[in-house]
Amino acid sequence: MGGLAPAELAACVSALVYEARVADDAMAPKLPSGRAKAALGEMVRIWGRLDALEEDFRISQTEGVGQREPDLGFAWAAYSWASGKGLDEVLREAEMPAGDFVRWCKQVIDVLGQISAAAPAGDGSTVAKNARKAVDGLLRGVVAYSSVG
Repeated sequence: MGGLAPAELAACVSALVYEARVADDAMAPKLPSGRAKAALGEMVRIWGRLDALEEDFRISQTEGVGQREPDLGFAWAAYSWASGKGLDEVLREAEMPAGDFVRWCKQVIDVLGQISAAAPAGDGSTVAKNARKAVDGLLRGVVAYSSVG
């Protein structure tokens, strides 16, 4: 994660929190290119290895608890919004209602905040700095407005 730019980090974090309302396996989601795409692919591969190990060692997951496969369905929207694209364009590309978009942005912001707080004080961690920058990129416009009050 250290080599990811803020918007790329937002895209990767989104895969950990986002859950599509319905499984849409018909079409692969649009993904950012470059490092973000590679990191997202690696996240899915690691999940696959963990899932296989659980099966090999007969570790059963309680329904609704534990790990689930990363969902890449919000990665493009998180990346686009954190990169400064306009709301109309992001919502159109994501084919998502504004309320859902805001809710998922807030969840990504929460995890990014935890990532930035986890770095030791004064560490100067690139990941922590980029997590804070990603929060700044996501916490604007309608997302920021919905957080007031």
